[in-house]
Amino acid sequence: MRIRVRHVYDFGPERGVVGSSLLAPAAWDAARSLPGPFELAATRGAWEASAERGDLRERARDVVSVARALGAASLCSYGVGTASLELNIHRLAPDLKLVCTDFAPLTVERLHRLFPEAEVLLRDLAGSESPPADLHLMHRLDAELDDDAWRSVIAAIESPILFVPNVVLDLPGAAREVARRVLRRGTVTDAGWFRNEAALRALWSDSHTDRELAVSRSRAFLLEPR
Repeated sequence: MRIRVRHVYDFGPERGVVGSSLLAPAAWDAARSLPGPFELAATRGAWEASAERGDLRERARDVVSVARALGAASLCSYGVGTASLELNIHRLAPDLKLVCTDFAPLTVERLHRLFPEAEVLLRDLAGSESPPADLHLMHRLDAELDDDAWRSVIAAIESPILFVPNVVLDLPGAAREVARRVLRRGTVTDAGWFRNEAALRALWSDSHTDRELAVSRSRAFLLEPR
């Protein structure tokens, strides 16, 4: 059974800065200016320090391991945001050609300055052709597009894709998402969709095979064209 539910995010008193929907470039640019998990640091030193947090190095190590196993010489990562994961990937594999894309223009402008080691491009995932690469990384982007858009994006890519969902939804998680949206209506920001395993696999089943693996402690799927 496929389950897809609306996901919302609580920005608290800063909701007025971001707005009612996070699914637009201006909203993400606003979120990058706020203190918190989405913040993009203003200086190279602060940005490098922010990339030390959490399990980013472990995630990067697993991404690099997939790239090495495939013999990939280039990696394109989409919706990079702060590009903290991508900085860790570069540190572990400086020989890997790295392309970073995002659809928020101010974010891309700042990343050009912060991350000269990578090619940083302004790209709308659903509205432009994917750059050529041996491996494509979709890291925690699944909430951003609806089902039809994802099917179109994935089907158009002819190289392997490492797809790492925000979450693989289960029934309790779906119930929590619905309750949060209903109980806090008008105070939270629309942040797209969460899906269960069946709904995720339906996004690529017509065009790609998949193999499940792990990126740090997150479930992930390596997609290869049929």
